[in-house]
Amino acid sequence: MGNGARVNTPQILVDSVLHLVSLPDVYLRLQETIEDPSHSREQLAEIIAYDPALSARVLRVANSSYYSFPREIETVSSAVGLIGEIELRNMVLATIVIGAMTALDYSGIDIEEFWSHSLRCGITARLLARLKRGHDPEILFLAGVLHDLGILVIYQREAALAGAVTRQINEQHQLRDQAEREILGFDHAEVGALLARAWDLSDALSELIRCHHQYQLARGDQEAAMILALANQLTNAKTEAVEMSDISLTNLMEKLEIDESALAEVVEASEQQYEEIRSIIFEGP
Repeated sequence: MGNGARVNTPQILVDSVLHLVSLPDVYLRLQETIEDPSHSREQLAEIIAYDPALSARVLRVANSSYYSFPREIETVSSAVGLIGEIELRNMVLATIVIGAMTALDYSGIDIEEFWSHSLRCGITARLLARLKRGHDPEILFLAGVLHDLGILVIYQREAALAGAVTRQINEQHQLRDQAEREILGFDHAEVGALLARAWDLSDALSELIRCHHQYQLARGDQEAAMILALANQLTNAKTEAVEMSDISLTNLMEKLEIDESALAEVVEASEQQYEEIRSIIFEGP
């Protein structure tokens, strides 16, 4: 490791934040109910109804351009039926994680910019998955929103070393994951994947997070990992982030067989949806 300092392992870092950030009862109850084969839509709606702010968000999301339903959705039960149980659960999870992780103390990171990038990435990944077909758009949305969670864990538990990573990125024009591996001995993708597993999220989601910079490492759906990598690149280009991907946009476009005009439509739709979803998730009901 570049600075010779002793660094906690990725697992120790994750274990140290678990007592600060755990998934709340509303999500756990949703997940448990969905897994019960005898559950009803009304049961899910009742769980969400216990949290008025969450209910309001669900209805606002259901009536946004993100879904573009032809008529107004007036009840959570209707939203569950139209959006789908898994999609609803994922949107609830994204909202919960953003709120919980933002509540922690950080120094040296712009948390609003961080989530702006993450949400844009999730929306773009969802649109790309729909364009390519054969992939689950909602797990790619969630993977996009959560792909950089490991950065927050590192900043929260290893602030000085996180600062050293940022300086190396800026001074040597390095990729974030490369600078992290040099200084820490691991990268944020590994940390984020471990956190997803600690929260008992799906193996597919954890794998996407682990491979979002190196899709070649994916043990499962490598094309889904490529879609997430492309969404991440597009979002970095949009926000002019210091971190630039080591895999060119052109290379990924060719591998995924996506042309420039289709990509331009995805970027435009993503920005429209982002503005609306951002106001719902970040500003509340």
